[in-house]
Amino acid sequence: MWPAYIAAATLGAALLFLVQPLLARVILPWFGGTPAVWTACLLFFQTALLLGYAWAHVAGRSRRGVLLHLGLVAASLLTLPITPDAAWQPTPGAEPVARILALLGASVGLPYLALAATAPLLQARAVAAGAGAVHRLYGWSNAGSLVGLLAFPLALQPTLGVGVQTALWSWAYAAFAVVLALALWPGRHHPPAVAAEAGAPPARGDAARWLLLSLAGATLLMAVTEALSQDLSVTPLLWVLPLGLYLASFIVAFGRERWVGRRLFSPLLMVALAAFVALLHLGYRAHWAVQLGGWCGALFVACTFCHGELVRRRPGPGHLTAFYLWMAAGGALAGVLVGVVAPRVFPFGLELHLAVLGTWGLWLWTRPRPTADFAPRDGQRLLALGLGLALAAGLGLHAWQRARGAELFRSFFGMLQVKRYTLQTGRELVHLLDGRISHGFQFTDEPRRRRPTAYFAPDTGVGRLLALPGADRHLGVVGLGAGTLAAYGRPGDRVRFYEINPDVVRVAETRFTWLADSAAAVTVVEGDGRLALAAEPPQGFWALVLDAFSGDAIPTHLLTRESLALYLGHLRPGGFLAVNVSNRHAALWRVVAGLAQEAGLAWIFIRHAEPSPLGPYRSDWMILAKEAAALDPLRPAASAPEAGAPVVWTDDFAPLLPLLRSP
Repeated sequence: MWPAYIAAATLGAALLFLVQPLLARVILPWFGGTPAVWTACLLFFQTALLLGYAWAHVAGRSRRGVLLHLGLVAASLLTLPITPDAAWQPTPGAEPVARILALLGASVGLPYLALAATAPLLQARAVAAGAGAVHRLYGWSNAGSLVGLLAFPLALQPTLGVGVQTALWSWAYAAFAVVLALALWPGRHHPPAVAAEAGAPPARGDAARWLLLSLAGATLLMAVTEALSQDLSVTPLLWVLPLGLYLASFIVAFGRERWVGRRLFSPLLMVALAAFVALLHLGYRAHWAVQLGGWCGALFVACTFCHGELVRRRPGPGHLTAFYLWMAAGGALAGVLVGVVAPRVFPFGLELHLAVLGTWGLWLWTRPRPTADFAPRDGQRLLALGLGLALAAGLGLHAWQRARGAELFRSFFGMLQVKRYTLQTGRELVHLLDGRISHGFQFTDEPRRRRPTAYFAPDTGVGRLLALPGADRHLGVVGLGAGTLAAYGRPGDRVRFYEINPDVVRVAETRFTWLADSAAAVTVVEGDGRLALAAEPPQGFWALVLDAFSGDAIPTHLLTRESLALYLGHLRPGGFLAVNVSNRHAALWRVVAGLAQEAGLAWIFIRHAEPSPLGPYRSDWMILAKEAAALDPLRPAASAPEAGAPVVWTDDFAPLLPLLRSP
């Protein structure tokens, strides 16, 4: 029976994890490319995994349950292919998390449930058949998970379109159904009676430890992925890498117990927890390589510790489905807490802070109790207490620095801070931050409040463009921010902003005065800029400005071949396209240059550092036009970007790694 069981477990696990980044990438542009899209997807997948494990816990006990499971698999074939219907695209004001959950449930709900139940159900049937070393199936399952997860960014996404990817997955799932039927067909591979001993039952309190250890690891995974996405880019690579390390921690922990010995992992865990605190304080200022290596290394160590403690408390073979059920419950609870509860309870991201402290508490809780063979010294106790106090102090300081003197807004689309400063000169200003990145400021005194500032000052690329003469100018702006660009509106002009985050609209209208002070007729359209433009007739923009960053994350779906074609359809003859390519980590100008070259457009690059009371605002803007002569008035301010070849992004493939700047 082992070959059929191993094939079903491995293929099922590969499909289980391949579908996660695949579908998340499909729906990412529908919901504004925000990091919370992946968090909501993980909430669905973790919850569906819990339901699958619960189904396996019940169905794996009898032949009748096996037949019911095969019936579930057969029914799930009727839902193929898994390509999401475009009718699920959100409407303005719709609750995004609920819509994502419903969308995924309709697209892949039954197949995912069947896949989630496969590995624990096969283990339960192997135990019933009296097979030994049933944990080998879990090892094969983990290996399949890792292969499936890595297959998306390394093989499928770079070479195949979305439609082909979902079709291939659907055909592979049909093949899995055949393999599973061969493995589980009653009477072919195993006797009907239970032939193995159940083994040692769980000890008192083990279920709580299983739940909390799984909860800690999954919470760290989701919080770290969100931090990377917010400060670097919302891209499948930054979803797959942390999730792959999370899976690898299971492989290591369930491989050999000595691989995760406490003597090795206790000091490593303390280093990892300290690294979390340091990275929180460094934030976006750290180089991308430091962020990627630090976050991912600390995540792997912390998750390996949690999963190693799970293995040490693993029950006998007859109780494994309950064990996996509690583990899945911890993952689902993490999804609920991070994806649903935290954005409504915490004014900014405190999930990682609590997960770090919780992991330290679990380390204390799971340490061996004093015995004749183990008696911790007073110095060890003091060290453990000191580390805990240091972690709490570091995390508390970071939280205080984030919240002090700020008006906080948090939603699915990001975290905003509005801060007010009184300068030594007596002037006051209002400052907007999205995540940890400044998105502009405004002086409040009458002589200066109408003057554009920060990345949009008169000497920046967009400032010089919007200062050009023109009559009946219709300006389109994707990304509202504080509304600074409305200051360039003249009598008779029209300015049309597109903004997906309702909090940004509220802040721009009530905490800043750019919109109210503008001499132009200003309109704000709520919704994703690309989707809104696709739904509108050609607007005939004199200039269309792209400035839709959330934090420092790169809006990849706004910088693709397909999106450029959409923008050009909304420009009037002789119109301009201005793109903010400012980014600490990636040379985004190369993408815009590649798209312009492919479309036969002329472009110039303008870099500027605008002095301000908050420090210099460095901005990189690219101005595109169909005729090179249209850019002549701007050429005196043009500069040469750093070296690099043009790159073209598409809706199917937008690689980030080639654009990252070297240390």
